[in-house]
Amino acid sequence: MRKRAVANQASPPHASHQHQLAPPVEPATPSLRAEQPAKASLPTAPLVAPTQRLSAPDGSLIGETLRIAGTVHARQPLVIHGTIEGDVEATEQPVTITETGGVSRRIEARLISVAGRVEGLLVATDQAILLPSARVSGSIEAKRMKCAEGAWLTAKVRVTSR
Repeated sequence: MRKRAVANQASPPHASHQHQLAPPVEPATPSLRAEQPAKASLPTAPLVAPTQRLSAPDGSLIGETLRIAGTVHARQPLVIHGTIEGDVEATEQPVTITETGGVSRRIEARLISVAGRVEGLLVATDQAILLPSARVSGSIEAKRMKCAEGAWLTAKVRVTSR
């Protein structure tokens, strides 16, 4: 609309030039339609931001609404917001179970951070970290372990030398 306002205020020599621009202004509606897909791609950007906040920008993200039954093999960092009923194998990678996440059976990873629910065996080749909202029952095997105040733990804990 600003282009039309400028066309009305312009001097006559420029008016002929702006009249040539006027037809493209009317097809601006199609160009606005072309911009709409760009707006549709905007939600893609926010998806990257949560991943970066979770310290796994190059990793995999299992969303809160996902429920996986079976084994998950990861060769990159893994962040779990959803539920896995089965095994998680990420031997050389970190695995994070967020407050909304849950895993039942077995997790094997280099570093395991738990803020959600885990039932079964946790095998951390380096370190297991239980955050204040963690709810863990089963067994934990790790070189090192941190258990924050508020974490709920009913497990057999074994310190390994791996």
